Amino acid sequence: MMTVDGGDRAGELRARLADELIARGYIRSARVEAAFRAVPRDAFVPADTPLDVIYHVDRSVVTKRDEHGVAVSSVSAAYIQVAMIEQAELRPGSRVLEIGSGGYNAALLAEVVGPGGRVVSVDIDPEVTGRAAALLEAAGYGGRVTVITADAQGEVFGRESFDAIIVTAGAWDLAPAWLRELAADGRLVVPLRMNGVSRSIAFRWETGRLVSTSAV
Repeated sequence: MMTVDGGDRAGELRARLADELIARGYIRSARVEAAFRAVPRDAFVPADTPLDVIYHVDRSVVTKRDEHGVAVSSVSAAYIQVAMIEQAELRPGSRVLEIGSGGYNAALLAEVVGPGGRVVSVDIDPEVTGRAAALLEAAGYGGRVTVITADAQGEVFGRESFDAIIVTAGAWDLAPAWLRELAADGRLVVPLRMNGVSRSIAFRWETGRLVSTSAV
């Protein structure tokens, strides 16, 4: 795993960000705290991004724009990422599917589930997945995260199921494929847009039905 010297500016800001996420109540578990202290967020954003922006608690960083200048891929704000990871209730050895690639969030997930876990990151855009895979490899996570180019709303994994599915792309409904790929007691975390407002909703399979467990 690549680390940043705690004495330099990036390392100081990373530690400060983790402290702020704890103080605000977003980080609630030791494994998630350790992940945010370990993974260098600056390794997954454009090189010219100011460190104060990278390590701001509620600033996202655009990583790709379309031909019209519209942002189509980004590293989400830290508070959103930590909230969704906590909602997923991951444990060492968990199998987790990330829908929407970028690299940083997948590296956090790899830290949380540990070497015995499985992290798969899927995106429909080959440029996005190519970038994510390259950055994960450079940061030391290439062997711990599988990056796949595919439309996650379709059947991608066959019989494989996941303990948690975290959707980092915008969504207006739950794709049937996600439910089929969720383990019997699995958690699905998805940012649903309703009445013009997006909320991160966590669901869990309970006695054969999907039940909402939290909203952020």
